[in-house]
Amino acid sequence: MKSKPKSSEVQDFESEIFNVLNKPLRKGAWLWWFWLFYIKTPKSKKPRQLMILWSSKNNPIIECNGVTVTCRQPIDKSKFDGTVAAWYFDGKKMNHNLIMEQCNLKVSDEKIISDTKIPTSYQVNKTNSVVKIGDDFKFIAKREGDHSFIKPIRSNIEYFGKGYSIIRVNRMDLTGTIKNEKITGTAYFQRVYVNSPTVPWYWGSFHFDNGGVILYFNPRIAGKSIKKQLYFFDSKKLHKFKKMKVKRIEGKLPVFEVSGESNKEKISFKVNPYSNSSWTFKRKALGFLPSKMIYNEYPSTISDLSLTDLKSGKDLLVKGLGSNIGNAEHATGMLL
Repeated sequence: MKSKPKSSEVQDFESEIFNVLNKPLRKGAWLWWFWLFYIKTPKSKKPRQLMILWSSKNNPIIECNGVTVTCRQPIDKSKFDGTVAAWYFDGKKMNHNLIMEQCNLKVSDEKIISDTKIPTSYQVNKTNSVVKIGDDFKFIAKREGDHSFIKPIRSNIEYFGKGYSIIRVNRMDLTGTIKNEKITGTAYFQRVYVNSPTVPWYWGSFHFDNGGVILYFNPRIAGKSIKKQLYFFDSKKLHKFKKMKVKRIEGKLPVFEVSGESNKEKISFKVNPYSNSSWTFKRKALGFLPSKMIYNEYPSTISDLSLTDLKSGKDLLVKGLGSNIGNAEHATGMLL
């Protein structure tokens, strides 16, 4: 049976975010909690950014960046095999594999913790999410705002028993400390359950000073788009575009040209990476068939943003968006 993509507001984020199945994941299924922290940075440096991911994938053996990960059964709600991965761009250089380690993940109704060499945790308390990475990083992300686009959202799609389910928060206010320095900024979060082969994709999340957000997602098979999502939230109004294109322009770091169109408007912009971190996943399907996926993340900014009314040709771009910071992803290959 096939079900169409559905989106709905998550009414009780606190109880749902750690409500993982208290039984083994399906064969090949992948579960993760993913954070991006966009950190306000002095103009003398490029915008700082940190990513952290807690995940578990039900495959006996998988390799990521040279680290071999095993997944023992059973996987239950309170303790299961997993991996923590993190990188940090400090304004000058990328700290790859800040954490890249197999570990035990312990989950309760309001918290996930890891027994990695650098301990990590993620806890929810009403509207606040608190993420800790050792003694050096503490982030407090607060959910604020009345618009549905910046409230917790659930999306899911299923094809013949295969598909994905995601809970995400497109923008949160950020406070915290990095090595005792007080910081501010914004954050993006998602919890994903995937029960299908992981296909290539383009994805991007960008935050503007005035509260605006751009978000796009374009998974592909054999170079053909299988889903197109492009949203521009100008801090008051949400603009949706079903027709979209992403073009990668090669260079020392690639540039991505993104465009979209609805019945009333068209949008275009450039995504300009200034650093990147990469994850290479390898495994043998059925024990002998090699499969490989390379997942690139690019701390980036947006330029040449244009929003136009199709009928009149009038420029609709809201003034005062301010500067922006975000992350662009490009994954190639397929993990079976």
